[in-house]
Amino acid sequence: MGVEIIVAIVLAIIVFLLLIVYFLMGVGVVFYLQKPKKRSFEYLIEYETNEKGFKKEWLDIRYEPYEIVSKYGYKLFGKFYKNPNPTNKVMISLHGHNSCSISQMKYLNMFLNLGFNVFLPDHRRSGFSEGDSITFGHYEKYDVISWIDYLEKLDENFKFYIFGESMGGATATMVTSLDSRINLLITYCAFYDMKNIFKGHIKNIHFLNFIYPSIKIMSRIITKTKFNECKAGEAMKSVKVPTLIIHSEQDDVVIFENAKMMLESNPEANYYFFKDSIHARSMVAYPEKFTEIVSDFVRSNTV
Repeated sequence: MGVEIIVAIVLAIIVFLLLIVYFLMGVGVVFYLQKPKKRSFEYLIEYETNEKGFKKEWLDIRYEPYEIVSKYGYKLFGKFYKNPNPTNKVMISLHGHNSCSISQMKYLNMFLNLGFNVFLPDHRRSGFSEGDSITFGHYEKYDVISWIDYLEKLDENFKFYIFGESMGGATATMVTSLDSRINLLITYCAFYDMKNIFKGHIKNIHFLNFIYPSIKIMSRIITKTKFNECKAGEAMKSVKVPTLIIHSEQDDVVIFENAKMMLESNPEANYYFFKDSIHARSMVAYPEKFTEIVSDFVRSNTV
């Protein structure tokens, strides 16, 4: 065997091993973000209590539990809070990554006081819902539309509005772009697209550009997630209903750049940017201001 052939074989082996390492990095990211250990209901109560001002007496607020089967075959669970003053308005409130409806309860009284019934679904692989992965809105948005179908069958006079936090905000944007039954959209600390999620975690843009294709490919293989189905920013361009974008300039998880890009996608949107609260903490840090911003927007854009 000639030297040239041996060198070629060695180089081929090295390239093969480097490709394995490259795609294993993508696998690691996919499992970390899309198949993390599912947080239990009890864990999330303690976490929300310690970190985000959750009050355990909120667990005593009466709700109607609903279950449906997603068109993808897994069980979905949600809570419907009836307003004490009868109304046909329903605010759908969507939680963020690896959380559940518990995280949305800090907004519950605000929306009840604004005259809404409030529906809090658990996304797939979250809370009491099933599902084998988190897909950053790809499948979640279709699950929310299935919930709207279900609620509309309960009362054909329901009018739907939507609010979301973080991944829930991106999902809410995508739902609004797809479903004409949504009458108003409020997003809080939502991401623009998948690549912009990683910018808060991978500061070196050159390394991000290098590793991103691996993450994208392995996500498609392992979780059947298409990153093109997670483009909240593109969806925002087609949103025609009254829209409020809320973010914080100090958000280090979904960095502020996402909010600016969202606003560029929909220059007609209302917006408010907090200066110093971190990711998903503005309602905790500034409850009166957050409530004022949302309340003024809602009252100006609903009958």
